[in-house]
Amino acid sequence: MTTPQVLGERYEIGGVLGRGGMAEVHRGRDLRLGREVAVKVLRSDLARDPSFQVRFRREAQASASLNHPAIVAVYDTGEDRTTTGAT
Repeated sequence: MTTPQVLGERYEIGGVLGRGGMAEVHRGRDLRLGREVAVKVLRSDLARDPSFQVRFRREAQASASLNHPAIVAVYDTGEDRTTTGAT
């Protein structure tokens, strides 16, 4: 049995829920709060490009500023250099 990947010592990463042009969304578990979450991870081939890192960060900040029942809430953002992508 393999050890699950954990990002930022907080989010256990599960299977892929979806893919887009810039990122993948994974099923996750917030180990601190004990709840299921979705974790969006910048594609590894784009994570090495500083301009994509800035775009990804800007998208997260813009999404976090929105509050509507039909829009997914952003609870946390960060970077984990031990992965193949940025989160």
